[in-house]
Amino acid sequence: MNKNWLNLLIKNLSFIVFIAFLCVLYITNVHLAERKMIKIEKMEKEVETLRYKYMDVKQSLLYTSAPSIIEKKVLDKGLKQTTKAPQVLKNEKN
Repeated sequence: MNKNWLNLLIKNLSFIVFIAFLCVLYITNVHLAERKMIKIEKMEKEVETLRYKYMDVKQSLLYTSAPSIIEKKVLDKGLKQTTKAPQVLKNEKN
């Protein structure tokens, strides 16, 4: 009986090696997929962080570019808003 198992094993050795190769290939594929998923999750977190930073900068820009805020900032430097209408300059060569 022991010889029968040995003969069966030798007879199907190529099939066993092929199955083992497929198992190794499957395990490798799973590891690569998991690595890619981890990398994707890290990138999604980074994108979310950058989105929050963008919204923060956008909000501060909108706040600092408001006319009332700009007026307060330039008032400290001695500039005032004019009350006169602008004058049109004409070039009279003819």
